[in-house]
Amino acid sequence: MGNKKRVVVVGGGAAGLVAAISAARAGARVTIVEAGKRVGQKILKTGNGRCNMTNANIQLTDYYNGAAVMPLLEAYPSSRVLGFFGELGLLVTEEDQGRIYPFSNTANTVLDVLRDACKWNNVDVRNGQEVTEIAAAKPGYRLTCANKSTFDADAVVIATGGGTDLLSALGHTVEPFSPVLCPLKTDTKPLKGLAGVRARVRVSGYVDEEAPEPRIVSYGEVLFRDYGLSGIVIFDMSREIGAGGILSLDFLPQLSPSQCTNYFTAKYASLSTSINELFGRTPNFTELMCGCFHTRVNDAVVRMAGFKPSEPATAKTLPKIAATAKDFRVRVTGLAETNQAQVTRGGASPWEFDSLTLESRLKPGIYAAGETIDVDGRCGGFNLHWAWASGIAAGTAAAQ
Repeated sequence: MGNKKRVVVVGGGAAGLVAAISAARAGARVTIVEAGKRVGQKILKTGNGRCNMTNANIQLTDYYNGAAVMPLLEAYPSSRVLGFFGELGLLVTEEDQGRIYPFSNTANTVLDVLRDACKWNNVDVRNGQEVTEIAAAKPGYRLTCANKSTFDADAVVIATGGGTDLLSALGHTVEPFSPVLCPLKTDTKPLKGLAGVRARVRVSGYVDEEAPEPRIVSYGEVLFRDYGLSGIVIFDMSREIGAGGILSLDFLPQLSPSQCTNYFTAKYASLSTSINELFGRTPNFTELMCGCFHTRVNDAVVRMAGFKPSEPATAKTLPKIAATAKDFRVRVTGLAETNQAQVTRGGASPWEFDSLTLESRLKPGIYAAGETIDVDGRCGGFNLHWAWASGIAAGTAAAQ
């Protein structure tokens, strides 16, 4: 027992828990030092309480700074991460777009198996201890907490998530932390009356008005809010598009521009015949748009095209309506509800760590995992996958 390598994991979140379990299973004597009252509390909030654990379709391009950790991402695909959890007895299920959840449909199950695994592998969990300093010692490192308690280690895994300055104090380049994966504030004039409405659209994000091509394109449900836009597809946009950017909403992604024009032309012709016979007039825009989208979206498209819902439609106005339905543009003014952001961007430069083991290139015996490193992914299980994969890799290597 006394000859076992001593590994201290700083932080008991998703990455820290799997790092500790992996190190213990590799033969180390492991201690988790967690500042909070209990480990793993943030896991309970992931996936709206369901825990979107990973995704069946992990790609390098799904990650910011993914190129810096390509060997790790290639070595730990979703199948290997799920194998780790399978060994802990967790059952999972795959849903649309490759999203993988616990079969129980609750994040509590994931946390339960992780806590049990810590127990069965003799991981010493110390809650309520905030590490404030990591200093070189002989041998290894000495960690000092805010309450002056200390822990000695041969290797340290730092998995404290966004906000740590421990790696900066050790000489690492650390980018400031900022929220990503959150709603976007926009110019609200085009969205008048839409708050609370949901629509499935294709969204193209442009960095500014002059950009000839979109930086990012995604498809999914958007939720109109009084300040702008929300929904998973918008969270993904927030990783690439900031203030001054443009979001183009395509309400008819299944139709090409010409097909969209043809649709409105045919509908107008049909309505004109019926309404002229009954009332001796042409259809107005409200009648033309009926059945296309949510009623309030119909009105917003008409207003954006430069018309009033109650005024008569004409054959000459149809191309403008079709074009607006395919390219409904709003200007981004900033991030919204940043306190609810699903992940932070920033942290230690991944280029200063081994691309497979995540051992520091500056301080041998120091490892990092999860949000502590400046790597983040899009919505759909990609960020938790990074937490698991990086934690398993760092914990296993730290125990060697």
